Amino acid sequence: MPNLKIVSPSKESEQPLNNPITVVKRSLNINTTVKKHSHSWGQFVYAHKGVLSVVTADEQYIVPPEQAVWLLPHIEHEVSAISDTELTSFYVDNTLLHQLPAKNTVLEVNDFLKALILEANNIDENYQWKSTDGRLLQLIMDRLAIAPKVILQLPTPKDPRLLKMLTIIQNNPATGYNLKQWGTIVGASTRSLSRLFKSETGLSYRQWRQRLNVQIAISQLSTDQTITSISLNLGYESAAAFTHMFKQNTGKTPSFYRNKI
Repeated sequence: MPNLKIVSPSKESEQPLNNPITVVKRSLNINTTVKKHSHSWGQFVYAHKGVLSVVTADEQYIVPPEQAVWLLPHIEHEVSAISDTELTSFYVDNTLLHQLPAKNTVLEVNDFLKALILEANNIDENYQWKSTDGRLLQLIMDRLAIAPKVILQLPTPKDPRLLKMLTIIQNNPATGYNLKQWGTIVGASTRSLSRLFKSETGLSYRQWRQRLNVQIAISQLSTDQTITSISLNLGYESAAAFTHMFKQNTGKTPSFYRNKI
């Protein structure tokens, strides 16, 4: 396991918002984690370079440059850089929340929205809301409100048996046990494990495992591993089988993400 560097949240996160939207720019080196914290406002997190991990009590998100995470107020979260990362966060006052998703989610960032976000990085911290800068931020909120949702977040189970499975897979992603084999390891029947996954994550074991594989794959793509190597790391017999699973879940090929990261 890499040695993680723990850093504090931004200074802006500990101050009242001076405007309906505050722009926070930050660079994080690989294996840097912003320690767990929460805000009384909403937060939009986007990395235009590198890959981020965002973890809440209930879900984990792996975020490449084509996506961003929307977090509701008072959600405790931890942000980690899986590779060297340049990120932009928007702290959004609660008066604007009606425009945005009612749940934590991943949003797709197209080229136009990305260009708007990069332009917002030039906004002075003391900008006036009723100004050109304020109108730019309002346009970004308008675009976020209609951005497609990307259903790739990984629900985190709570049951100790499922958590044991998660730990084993994270330590050895090539692990390919079926539920009967897992039952022998964690002490539960196949039927019990199947019910637990559905009740705790809303997904079947197969769906949950594929989402986990996609998140691991995106993380490994950011470290310049080959698609063939990632396929083998995840226990697939061929790069073609892995690519098929990846595209089924994301709508894109692994090569697409590699070229964007």
